[in-house]
Amino acid sequence: MHKLIFSLLSIASISLLLLFHGSEARQRELPLPNACHFSQINSLSPAHATKFEAGQMEVWDHTSNELQCAGVTVARITLQANSIFLPSFFSPPSLAYVVQGEGVMGTIASGCPETYEEAGGGVGGDMHRRFEDMHQKLEDFRRGDVFASLAGVSQWWYNRGNSDVVIVIVLDVTNRENQLDQVPRMFQIAGSKTQEQQQPLTWPSGKNAFSGFDPNIIAEAFKIDIETAKKLQNQKDNRGNIVRANGPLHFISSPSRQWQQDGNGNGIEETYCTARLHENIDDPERSDFFSTRAGRISTLNSLNLPVLRLVRLNAIRGVLYSGGMMLPHWTANAHTVLYVTGGQAMIQVVDDNGQSVFNAQVQQGELLVVPQGFAVVKTAGETGFEWIAFKTNDNAYMNTLSGGTSYLRAVPVDVIKAAYGVTEEEAKRVKFRENVIAQKGKPCYKEYPKETGTCDAKSCKADCAKKHKNIMAFTSCIKDVHGKKFCRCQYLCPS
Repeated sequence: MHKLIFSLLSIASISLLLLFHGSEARQRELPLPNACHFSQINSLSPAHATKFEAGQMEVWDHTSNELQCAGVTVARITLQANSIFLPSFFSPPSLAYVVQGEGVMGTIASGCPETYEEAGGGVGGDMHRRFEDMHQKLEDFRRGDVFASLAGVSQWWYNRGNSDVVIVIVLDVTNRENQLDQVPRMFQIAGSKTQEQQQPLTWPSGKNAFSGFDPNIIAEAFKIDIETAKKLQNQKDNRGNIVRANGPLHFISSPSRQWQQDGNGNGIEETYCTARLHENIDDPERSDFFSTRAGRISTLNSLNLPVLRLVRLNAIRGVLYSGGMMLPHWTANAHTVLYVTGGQAMIQVVDDNGQSVFNAQVQQGELLVVPQGFAVVKTAGETGFEWIAFKTNDNAYMNTLSGGTSYLRAVPVDVIKAAYGVTEEEAKRVKFRENVIAQKGKPCYKEYPKETGTCDAKSCKADCAKKHKNIMAFTSCIKDVHGKKFCRCQYLCPS
């Protein structure tokens, strides 16, 4: 009996230890001291680009004050048509966003079974089929997909389209799953140095995991000859980590999952082998905030993608139409790393002392770090503004100064009057503003005959842009009772 009790206590102790270790490991290390003290924040562009046979990898300077404050580093990968980003893994967990293109992504997780079998034809008319290949789960990807990856889990990407695939990856280097340091590292399972890659780089290093071993050891381990072992080391290969495929590749992959409104789990924790690793947040129908005049906001966190609890990051997709504004807001429990995917905007950031630390225009391809608690306003330019924001908490939450759940909505009118020295009417106007995103200015409409070309929104928007400077979102083509076509232009009224 005593032995049984001791055994049960031992099991309980081990379980508690594992539970504590797991929760502890998912916490974040503190960034460097004073890393978030700014007199001025700068927008960032890639600091270095490494070109490969069929694409390139650009990396931001991880030693910049902004990225050290956020505790992350960032890379942008471009794959040309019919090319493969070879299997690699990063030391910290990461979150990736597909800016453009489509293809297939494979995850290589140690200990997970090969659950996909590809069959070849039978021999001599035999009805039996022989299996030619087995591999782990593959996922189709497209623009707007967000992919999660745990520390040390390898991934590869294949561009099966006719245009470039562009992927932005944020690595959480201060996550405790990263046991090394805050210097980003990419470990290559395959790949090699390119001819131009002469100077030593932290990442990508240019050599794969086989390169450092004696070829005889590799030959013995895999029961292959020396020449094959040297090929695994890519000794005579200078194509780099993105290579062109010999013709289209064919394999079984899972179709893209449609977004499900009910994001709750089924009561049983997913294992990484079976976990859903990605979701598309570019669909307007899944928006959390939506304005027909101003734009939309979509959020992805651990409530609707549970694997993010392990990665400890989340993502927000934002679209503002021409002249649209995202009103003052701040993230209460996370830093924000904003990457511009399209258009341009004026952004102002205010620190904890009420000082403006950023007030400038950002454009496509640039990065902006907004520290925890810093207030920010975004105003879209003439062509609109699109972005993806990565936050350093899997369940980050945003506070706003307007809208139904805002800070001001929660404060009594008399307190607002006393705090800001305004009249009761002014206090109510501020308190009961409804939207988080709004249109700067008022819309005007005008119709013009559609003389030539197809009568659709895209064609009309081009025609309207020739007549008005500040074209807004819902330009359309209409017909009168006689079938005559008109472009209905929506634009900002002159002030």
